[in-house]
Amino acid sequence: MASSLVLDSVVQFLKDIPPFQFLPAPELATLAASMSLEYFPRDTVILSAGGKASDSLYVIKKGGVKLAIKTEDGMDVVFDMRSEGEPFGLLSTMGGDVARFDVTAWEDTLCYSIPGDRMRDIINRFPDVAGYLLRSSITRYIDRSLSEIRERTRLLADGERLLYSLSVGDVAKTQPVTCFGKRSSIQDAARMMAEAKATALFIKDDDGRAVGIITESDLAEKVVAQATPLDQPSRSIMSSPVISIDAGERVFTALIEMLNHNVHHLLVTREGLPASVITYHDLLLLQGKSPLALIRHVEQQQSLDDLVAAQGRTYEIIPLLMREGARASHVTRVVAELNDRVLTKILELAEKELGPPPVPYCWVVLGSEGRREQTFKTDQDNGLIYVDAAPGQEQPVAGYFEKLVTYVSTALERCGYPPCPGGFMATNPKWRQPFSQWQEYFRVWITDPVQVTSEDALIFFDMRSVAGDRTLADRLWQQIHLLLKTSHLFKSILAFISINHKPPVGFFRQFVVDRSGAHKDEFDLKLHGTAPIANAARLWSLDAGISEANTIDRLSALHASGYGNPKTIASLVESMEFLTALRLEHQLQLAQEGKKVSNYINPGKLSQLQRTLLKEAFEAITRAQDQIKSAFETWVWAQLR
Repeated sequence: MASSLVLDSVVQFLKDIPPFQFLPAPELATLAASMSLEYFPRDTVILSAGGKASDSLYVIKKGGVKLAIKTEDGMDVVFDMRSEGEPFGLLSTMGGDVARFDVTAWEDTLCYSIPGDRMRDIINRFPDVAGYLLRSSITRYIDRSLSEIRERTRLLADGERLLYSLSVGDVAKTQPVTCFGKRSSIQDAARMMAEAKATALFIKDDDGRAVGIITESDLAEKVVAQATPLDQPSRSIMSSPVISIDAGERVFTALIEMLNHNVHHLLVTREGLPASVITYHDLLLLQGKSPLALIRHVEQQQSLDDLVAAQGRTYEIIPLLMREGARASHVTRVVAELNDRVLTKILELAEKELGPPPVPYCWVVLGSEGRREQTFKTDQDNGLIYVDAAPGQEQPVAGYFEKLVTYVSTALERCGYPPCPGGFMATNPKWRQPFSQWQEYFRVWITDPVQVTSEDALIFFDMRSVAGDRTLADRLWQQIHLLLKTSHLFKSILAFISINHKPPVGFFRQFVVDRSGAHKDEFDLKLHGTAPIANAARLWSLDAGISEANTIDRLSALHASGYGNPKTIASLVESMEFLTALRLEHQLQLAQEGKKVSNYINPGKLSQLQRTLLKEAFEAITRAQDQIKSAFETWVWAQLR
């Protein structure tokens, strides 16, 4: 690349591509001079798993490649797709032994190749480049043993592999039925749905984007049941906003969206415009043992004995999701959704036995369950909010709910959820109270805080409604956020509590582990890893008035709102994904070995890449805790120490 014009074009390309954008201009020019341009026609196998290692790091200029491995039965498992501006061949180049994946051009592809020795030199001299490449590998693969994955993927049915390898656009073929909301009536919408034999219709605005959806249940509940005139605008009965997904996303992501939003239809878009529709039915056709199939199985049970048996299958899904490379946050969301459905079914069975409740109530879950961050089975952490009884009816109302929570707690224990050792359960009368008492709890916690009660209260600020009249929890949260606006002392105490547990890293970035006892050479990855991130996200979200409960959702909302340090928040998202994945991998291994599942991990048994990523995650936590101290420390800290 002797021509200065060519060199300039390469430099301009690299300047916009991480991690090369972190390099100074002279270094970029030197790097560009060492690079060559290579062309790979469509379907060319660039690297072969188990074959000779790549002697270059490739950066895609045009086109794209797929990374895959073959299972023992000859199936290709696609792990990733790379496109313009993305590198591939890093592990192969750095390892220098063999290629880890089959890398194939899925269209005509142009790549810049960087000599391996040049890339290794840059990584050694520029920590930002090394850090980015290591962090980016978190979302690609967590240093898995590929031979182990080959072995494990034999357990999956073909449909389950498709769930993770196919894009939504590959599966969703049904054309959406649409109409313009300003120019169509309810009758027009119903006629269009009938003619197309569709179960849903999407309302578009003038630029063609979907702004609402009308389903068969909307027609039944909002039109027929309420005798709504058919000449009313179709927009008057639509649900909004529309839950949609880009056609390029993986089918598994569609599954997560359906579970999270409890919808049966997802609008598939291309460049923001309606393209097709994907439904529960489409996903069920792909799968045998799957979250959707298990949920349907749980919901079909009509007795507690049958539910206990059905629920026992739910944790079969965790290793299947992990073995196919699902993101850790997706796995925990699926676990939470399955747990929610089990709880909802138990409440249904309880009301069937005890009769309808005397007043509306809301069942709430707390802590990691409230945040949708459970890994393997955890304790019961829950509470009950109910409408204040009329004068003279307090005792009968309280008596009914005592029977209800006793039934639910016993049933949950039979399903494998042990009671909370700390007593944070609805069976504890303190956490089974009318709405007015819950208002008073939060008022005292926030306006008259002391350290002990604030520590106890922490779990309730992850409260999430699961069943019953959810407006009770919504109203409570509205009042909580109003109180928090002027609660500087409470937030200062909460900040002090939130940074109590430091990452276990000492001088020279060495891990600090227990030196004796049952956990010799180990540390608690939850206590010192994921929990500090959850604490930071909770504190900042309460300060910013954000209502999300999940840690990554909280951090994403903070980032979108411009709150805090964007680099710190982004690094915490990456760290939470990595640490949760590490916990899941560790717990799965313990379960498979028949050992008690725990969060204690021995860093000496991790790979070099995992140890490096672990240290980076702990550094991100330390930065966050320093920022919390700087922003929230007040005179009260001196008294709390």
